Amino acid sequence: MASAFCSRLARSHGVSPRGTATEAPHWLLIEDPSPWSTDAVEDAGWGPSVHEAIAEWTDAMPDLRVQLIRRGLQRWDDPGRIRCIAVRAGPQPVVREWSLGAYGDLPALRVPEALRGSGPAPEAGPIVLTCVNGRRDACCAKWGRPVAQAVADAAPAAAWQTSHLGGHRFAPTALVLPDGTHYGWLRPADMADLVGAHRDGHLYDLGRVRGAVHQPRPVQAACLSLRQRRGATALEAVRGAGLEETGEGWTVRVRAEGETRTAHVWPEQEGTPFPHSCGSRDAKPQRAWHVRWTADEATGP
Repeated sequence: MASAFCSRLARSHGVSPRGTATEAPHWLLIEDPSPWSTDAVEDAGWGPSVHEAIAEWTDAMPDLRVQLIRRGLQRWDDPGRIRCIAVRAGPQPVVREWSLGAYGDLPALRVPEALRGSGPAPEAGPIVLTCVNGRRDACCAKWGRPVAQAVADAAPAAAWQTSHLGGHRFAPTALVLPDGTHYGWLRPADMADLVGAHRDGHLYDLGRVRGAVHQPRPVQAACLSLRQRRGATALEAVRGAGLEETGEGWTVRVRAEGETRTAHVWPEQEGTPFPHSCGSRDAKPQRAWHVRWTADEATGP
């Protein structure tokens, strides 16, 4: 028998979202309001030259993630034009936007060069990507679409539906760019306050934060652990400062409020295995991150 909705299963199994954000500091968002397949980018009907260009960009920049975006099904942001947005997430963000007349114009973009460049901090408000790719996982359609509509109602310019973001067992899931905060288990009622928090330079509801996409997952887990201990929601309050793999996990250094703290971070399998995707029969163990901080250690800048 097929499983129940994987998002409900994950919550019923007490899964923690901490340290589960997609790992990708660089993003390319391509507007495509057509119905999306399971493999939305790979199956997009843009022509061989476009897919060859994307392959070249991802070869040159392996940490680049390509997403489809839309305001709504068969709804263009600017009819007759195609929006493309390249984002470097994190504390020194880069946002580059293009308006194209045809998908055949995409190969002319210099995406890796744009993302590796520098420039003034983006002045535009946050970009909120809500996963609605129901063909990839039913949870994303069932719960993602109401959340996407709530963002559109609260902040139309910020709201984009997107293809698979990763981690549908945490659906509805959304990513806020350019700061790179990945959320799970959101509700429509959360979204106006979430957008407002990010406009004010803060995270929204640390219990729903999965991590920051520009950080490796052990660093995500450590940073969120320290934020939760201190109730620190300001984006600038906590930053990863170093990562070293050990025989039993990772040593993570985190900079917060003028001091550097050190944690040992390691994963453990916990609880009863369950299917991580809707319709799957394959029960998988759940991995949770454990974080142990050194006793009140502080070092200089």
